[in-house]
Amino acid sequence: MVVFRRQFPLLGVYVAPRTPTEQRLAQIWCNALGMDEVGATDNYENLGLDSLLAASMFAEIEQTFQISIPMASLLDAPTIAELAIRIDELVSARRARS
Repeated sequence: MVVFRRQFPLLGVYVAPRTPTEQRLAQIWCNALGMDEVGATDNYENLGLDSLLAASMFAEIEQTFQISIPMASLLDAPTIAELAIRIDELVSARRARS
């Protein structure tokens, strides 16, 4: 079952993911939430993300980006745009150590 964005009027204006990291995160969030699209500025709380979905989503994020990131990051970075910045920082740090 796919949930269409228009069913969530509180999300406001759709902002398309802009970077490759945001685009990949949007795909992961869409798959986890069963939605047709998730914008870069959508807040996970407004999307109905629960802890079980978050755990699954974070496992996929870690596998996709080859990083370790705590689920608590979602509290500090509740949107795709904010989380993408954190992920890009972790990926850059990993590359610098290699």
